[in-house]
Amino acid sequence: MEDIYVDLRTQSVWIQKEFEGQDIVSIEELLEKISDLRSELDETKTDFEIFKQDVEDNYKRVSIEEQLDITDKDFI
Repeated sequence: MEDIYVDLRTQSVWIQKEFEGQDIVSIEELLEKISDLRSELDETKTDFEIFKQDVEDNYKRVSIEEQLDITDKDFI
């Protein structure tokens, strides 16, 4: 089967950026890059969920009073 190529000069800027320095790529290379980007996105989503859970588990909101180290007694 004959390889099919894509002229990147006619594609969106983000595709051009992913294949910087190349004017033409094969459909196979394009599909491989999409697969890599999907995997990277999945990893980033997982990392974000872990970070979010860490924040929820280990940090609490700090009131303005605690931040400024004041209490109601300071105003009486």
